[in-house]
Amino acid sequence: MRLSPRLRMIGLCSAPILFAAVGSLLGWPGWVVTLVILVAGVVHGFVVSPRDHDGQTMRTAAKWRTLALYSAAFVCAVATFFGARLTVLDLAGRPVLADVDYVDRNETIHRGGRVTVTYCFHLRHPDGSSMTGSICRDGRDFARGTPVEVLTEPTGLVAPETPERVAAVTWPRNIALGSFAVMVLAGLLGGGVATPEPPLVPPGRYGRWNPSPPKPRRTRKRRR
Repeated sequence: MRLSPRLRMIGLCSAPILFAAVGSLLGWPGWVVTLVILVAGVVHGFVVSPRDHDGQTMRTAAKWRTLALYSAAFVCAVATFFGARLTVLDLAGRPVLADVDYVDRNETIHRGGRVTVTYCFHLRHPDGSSMTGSICRDGRDFARGTPVEVLTEPTGLVAPETPERVAAVTWPRNIALGSFAVMVLAGLLGGGVATPEPPLVPPGRYGRWNPSPPKPRRTRKRRR
């Protein structure tokens, strides 16, 4: 069995997951990450054909493995987007008592006139310097100048979060790890890679039959 096409398939499916992790750590909007994942899926469909280089199609078992491969990659990307930032804070976060610097009120108008309001609380360190990112809630949970205990990442690249929200990161992290294991297993078993059909076996005692091209005939010149 050749592992190179299968490892390449696993690498292609891991690209949206890595992008979702970066988007989660840097605080990108969810619609940006969703759009990139959809574009990556379309590009992946053009790059990877359901036929291999020999023109052989996938069997039914390989199609099921391919479905499992793509489904697990999508689930892993979504779970990674929701859990990567909180996982980093859970593993490397330091408790800090910060103050609410100012509050942003964002309104979103949906179809039918429904309006949702999101409050983003920007924090500052005890020395007065601003923290990276913000804490967003559906309600006005904190007032300006209120001390808030948060977990911060040492490098300052990841936005802080309260310990209560970080403690709830168990389920997206487990889903991401489980779906990634399923994706790797399906890729190693041949998901997304066309497997050749077995050759025809003629009746008789021969186990496999590999027809060879006919040999050219030799022509003898007649002497006169």
